[in-house]
Amino acid sequence: MKNFDLSASCSNIEKNTRFTGNLNSDSDIRIDGSFEGNIETKGKVVIGKNGNIDATITCLSADIEGKFKGIIHVDDILTIRSSGEINGDVVMSKLIVESGAIFNAKSSMKNDSSNTAPLKKIANLNNPHEKTA
Repeated sequence: MKNFDLSASCSNIEKNTRFTGNLNSDSDIRIDGSFEGNIETKGKVVIGKNGNIDATITCLSADIEGKFKGIIHVDDILTIRSSGEINGDVVMSKLIVESGAIFNAKSSMKNDSSNTAPLKKIANLNNPHEKTA
């Protein structure tokens, strides 16, 4: 596994690219290829429609259009687009799930953005309408 420290305004892993390792960044990260490992950023993580991720992610916010498997901790808003798929464990402050998205996750919601806030279970999201929490 390789470790990278990225400091550009947005880091990209392009379509048809495979990456295994640890990504640490102060900025946004967009993944349109395959990624396996750990991601930690103070910014936003975007998983594009072609993205296929098996990872542990810690980030400020996330926008999922592709496939994610693993554990994700989002300090603010997690958005799952209609083409997105999540399988794993999720902790976030706010959740938006578009109609058509796949959300198979054990999930917890923070009361506020502080890491010491108690966690609450969120409502069942089996209804196909867009949900916000």
